[in-house]
Amino acid sequence: MRRFLVLAAVLCAAVVCAQQGAGANGGLAPAAFAQQAQALREVQRSLAALSARLEAIEQQQGVLASRLGALERGGDTVSQAELAAVRSDLAAVREAQGRLRGEIVEDITKRLTDLAKKREAEAKQAAKEAAAQKSGYNHVVEAGQTLSAIAQAYKVSVKSIMQANNIKDPTKVRVGQKLFIPDP
Repeated sequence: MRRFLVLAAVLCAAVVCAQQGAGANGGLAPAAFAQQAQALREVQRSLAALSARLEAIEQQQGVLASRLGALERGGDTVSQAELAAVRSDLAAVREAQGRLRGEIVEDITKRLTDLAKKREAEAKQAAKEAAAQKSGYNHVVEAGQTLSAIAQAYKVSVKSIMQANNIKDPTKVRVGQKLFIPDP
């Protein structure tokens, strides 16, 4: 169980490190960062509750295993029905333990995946909003224009236009394409 709990804790810590690695608030607005932090705390609380359940099952398993050992050593004074009942109880506890472990993994995986998706969406939105706040010009590409000619006309670099518009290949600019030209 310790190995299992360590894995779950590492998953939670990875999310925290990813957020901290992206800056003090992961590039998110303070409200969005607070929501992410709250969601992570909920994952950690859920992990603690599920871990407590798992520990209780493991204790129950230990009690039943000890009881079974004592009954098996008891020899003739133990009825076969009592022995079978304890074995059945022990098997049921082991099965419950396996289901709970699966439930923990599933729950944590789902919550962390949802958290990561939400954080990614919020970061993309923040980036869009930041890009929208930049000052510059909107330009519609006309026939015969190249990115180089447009950059020269606005007195900016081709690279800055490419970055502002997420252009990978400067030769792929097409007629009618809307470009944002950042201020020099």
